Amino acid sequence: MVSLDGLYAGWMVLNDLLGELQATGTFIPDLTFADLRNSKMTLEYLRSFEADIGVQHNADKQLRDEMELKMLRLRETMMVWIEEKQGVEKRTEWQKKFQDALDGAIVPKMEEKPIPISDLPREKDIGFFRIRLPDEIPVEVVSEIAEECGVLIQLDGDRHLQVSGNKDCVRDTMQRLGELFYGESKMKK
Repeated sequence: MVSLDGLYAGWMVLNDLLGELQATGTFIPDLTFADLRNSKMTLEYLRSFEADIGVQHNADKQLRDEMELKMLRLRETMMVWIEEKQGVEKRTEWQKKFQDALDGAIVPKMEEKPIPISDLPREKDIGFFRIRLPDEIPVEVVSEIAEECGVLIQLDGDRHLQVSGNKDCVRDTMQRLGELFYGESKMKK
């Protein structure tokens, strides 16, 4: 059985491989992107509660086993694609990296420690989200957007922003902040 850190390191290798595949112009189905995102989210969940889960015998074992199988399926799919684009040698190189990750030879980067979420609204029609504000975005701009959208904001010392309020107002704020951070959305509305 592979450790959770090994699976997470394997995920990082697959994420790098996906970037290389995109650079070569390989068509990557949306389902692959979704599987990779969901895998990361599940791994982060399992890793964050690893100590608590370990206390209970076989707790979340099924989820962990499913995660391992999903990672192996993703690996096989991506290995076929890289072999088609760049040959057997490149596939072998990526397989070795993935196996090294599973074996613990590649240590996953530690993500920032989770910041406790405080004062989350619990009412039915209240929405909220948290993000880390980029350093180049002035707090004053965020405050103006919050005031215009009619939402509450809370900012801690590490620039973690929590926005809460009416769900529609929160959604509008999220969209406006996204445009501020990343530019106008190209997605169809």
